[in-house]
Amino acid sequence: MSTFCGLTKEYPQVALDLFSGKDVLRARTYLLSHVHTDHMVGLHSDVFARHLKKHPEYKLYCSEVTREFLLTSNKYCHLRNSLVALPIQQACDVNILNDVNSEQQQLQVTLLPAGHYPGSAMFLLEGHAGNVLYTGDFRLKNGAAAKIEMLHAGDVVKPIRSLYIDTTFFDPKIMYIPDR
Repeated sequence: MSTFCGLTKEYPQVALDLFSGKDVLRARTYLLSHVHTDHMVGLHSDVFARHLKKHPEYKLYCSEVTREFLLTSNKYCHLRNSLVALPIQQACDVNILNDVNSEQQQLQVTLLPAGHYPGSAMFLLEGHAGNVLYTGDFRLKNGAAAKIEMLHAGDVVKPIRSLYIDTTFFDPKIMYIPDR
């Protein structure tokens, strides 16, 4: 069970892995890390569908595999026009409408391999408020993160202002983390 509230302090106009609630529906861009139900809350709701239909410029970004999983389900086929697949380990520019001045704000979004489930991705957000890494569910081998090139600028690790880690197993009652 994900305990992430769906929004980061740095980029509140971007919702991650949560698609319901008043604050989340104020977002202008949506990111889905993978297709597990605890990261898809509200994705199939009529409220979210009407929200996207009313604002066709708002998009839901995910990996190519995640997009295909969603489109094979009748439950999510209504998202087809809003779904945008981004490649893994390639920085992509995402423009977000600023409601205050109607200008586009640019955010660089990079999907990083999460190693959790087919199509699962972590999100590196780079923009005016600094670099933010959201992990979603991830399962990397020891030392694998150090080898992710997009987390580096040359030989130096990029500065990360905030790290949002999925907390599924961060509960004292959970005594066992399953193997692969």
